Amino acid sequence: MTKSYVIHLAASTARTDLVSALVQTLPGGQVLDAVDGRKMSAQECAQVSVPHLLDPRYPFPLMPSEIGCFLSHRKAWKAIAEGEADFGFVAEDDVVTTDGFADALQIALDHADRQSLIRFPMAPREKPKSVVATKGDVTLFRPQEIGLTAALYLLGKDAAHSLWSQSERFDRPVDTWLQMRWETGVDSLTLWPSCIKSAAASHGGSTIQKKRSRMDQLKRTWHRTRYRAAITSLSKGS
Repeated sequence: MTKSYVIHLAASTARTDLVSALVQTLPGGQVLDAVDGRKMSAQECAQVSVPHLLDPRYPFPLMPSEIGCFLSHRKAWKAIAEGEADFGFVAEDDVVTTDGFADALQIALDHADRQSLIRFPMAPREKPKSVVATKGDVTLFRPQEIGLTAALYLLGKDAAHSLWSQSERFDRPVDTWLQMRWETGVDSLTLWPSCIKSAAASHGGSTIQKKRSRMDQLKRTWHRTRYRAAITSLSKGS
């Protein structure tokens, strides 16, 4: 039986209703206790978060919340890899499904196998390289460049094992790492419209982002632009 793992910090009580809805909506839904990176020691963080492992270099140090997020997704990958089903779903606890989600879910299920990674993005930022299938208004395609966010995705058993085994140490956020199909060896398909949205703003806010000074924001924009240009270049050849 297909299982779905909803990543949730027990302390985030404002999202309890969102989690309950996801558990009911996704196949075999169950809560997966998230790793709280803010409770990890500096030594524990340093054991898993190692700067500059891969090229292009990720230009920012990881925040404890980003480390916890990556480790939480690894827990889900391990659960799928060790489970009996050929694939499973991973969801973050701020996801809300919208009208049409049934079609998006069905097309993912229809085209899933043990090697699959099928993303449900929050925004239409990816351009199709090739179309795999359509159902109603939903299109499943291979993107020219894999987008960001790992809010909801289907992951095959073999792909889950591959991601888990390669990520004992990491140097960037989980969604940024998943973009790098030339490194992970796991390709990604995208569904649009995915018929999901984020309810983080109305349910406790983001557990990742923090406020920054204007100067810091400008510096980060410059570094981010350079990094994304490098990712775009590498994506074209992958």
